[in-house]
Amino acid sequence: MTPEPGRSPAASAPHDSRLALDELRRVLPRPRVRRLDNGLTLCVVENRRVPVVATAIIYRAGTRDEEPGQGGTAHFLEHMMFKGSERYGAGEIDRLTRALGGSNNAFTSHDSTLYYFTFAADRWYHALDVEADRMAGLILDPAEVRSERQVILEEIAMYEGEPWDALDRKVTATAFAPHPYGRPVLGTRAELESIDAAELRDFHRRFYQPENAVLVIAGDVEDSVDETVEQAFGGAGGASAPERAARGAQPRAEASEMRRVERRKGEVCRMLLALPAPDANHDDHPALHLLASVLGGGRSSRLHRELVDEGRLCAWVSADLQETIDPGVMVIALEVIPGVDPARVEERVLGQIELLRLHGPTEEEVARAQRMITADWVFAHEKVFQQAFLAGSALSLFDLEHPWRTFERMLSARAEDVAPVAERYLESAAGGVIGWSLPLR
Repeated sequence: MTPEPGRSPAASAPHDSRLALDELRRVLPRPRVRRLDNGLTLCVVENRRVPVVATAIIYRAGTRDEEPGQGGTAHFLEHMMFKGSERYGAGEIDRLTRALGGSNNAFTSHDSTLYYFTFAADRWYHALDVEADRMAGLILDPAEVRSERQVILEEIAMYEGEPWDALDRKVTATAFAPHPYGRPVLGTRAELESIDAAELRDFHRRFYQPENAVLVIAGDVEDSVDETVEQAFGGAGGASAPERAARGAQPRAEASEMRRVERRKGEVCRMLLALPAPDANHDDHPALHLLASVLGGGRSSRLHRELVDEGRLCAWVSADLQETIDPGVMVIALEVIPGVDPARVEERVLGQIELLRLHGPTEEEVARAQRMITADWVFAHEKVFQQAFLAGSALSLFDLEHPWRTFERMLSARAEDVAPVAERYLESAAGGVIGWSLPLR
């Protein structure tokens, strides 16, 4: 979501990259990081603007780490972490959270799994009791496993029936196969039916160890926060963190032609284009982020002007770049106005991408992208739980300085720096996947 003009001081960020980076650092206080004796990484982000504390624990375990044939294990285990541990029975974590006026949630990605709580500053430590208990003493009752399996199967059915989700799964599977990024986070029906308490327990034993986790505490914390964490987690121990396996190179096809997928669903034409992109630590990633904004970031982007404002061919268009530990994709998504020929839209999209590849962006476009990305980032990290996510993701997947390195490169880039990156990556025929969801005939 793009902030309205004037919503954030970063919306008019100065062109000087150092001043703009200083503005970003003021949004997120400097985190303090230490490692407990048992290997747990603790990150404290002090923010005393409001009397709220958010905790987030991130495990370096996601779909990428599942065994062949056991797709969906990481997400299944995420569900089961709320279904009973030694001190908290099924449903008790949610009841406790509501009784204390807080909130909690969790999500699984291909690279990690995150659990978070937000509480008033005088009761946040309850989150630590929960997290330490389910890290060390998850029960995984077979009856609860069977019950939750049905919940996830219903979730899969819901995604299969949603046109965008179904199209995304098809395009992603084609773009990444055989890399695990091509597998759905929820797994398949067949895989879910084969996963029982034993597989979940093994995944938990291997990956849910202190040494494989990052705990972030952000907000109005007291000076004794370290002692509080030591009391909750200091006794936890276990195996060493598993070494993450190498999962292959760039998802780029050998064929010279773009790969295509098509499905029939609903009454609206939807297009999803995935272009190979480097991992988030790659030197080219910041420039490619700028290019995604030039193409489809906001109303002044090339594709919005071409397809929405001037062409009146699409209801909306967007472009996004994945931030993953292995090579990912840049995704362009759009929805066609009824009555418009999809082939005409596709031609316009590929034409704009080719123009940008051949000639690069203008200085004005790069500056606009820098301002918009900065404003979006500030708006997205105003709340303490969002600051906890940022620090936790950086520490668990990359390192604490990763966000700042990325922004420094983005904000210091000029059109002449970005143009070679456009030439390298905006070649749709070299491994690109275009997917259409078309109305039923």
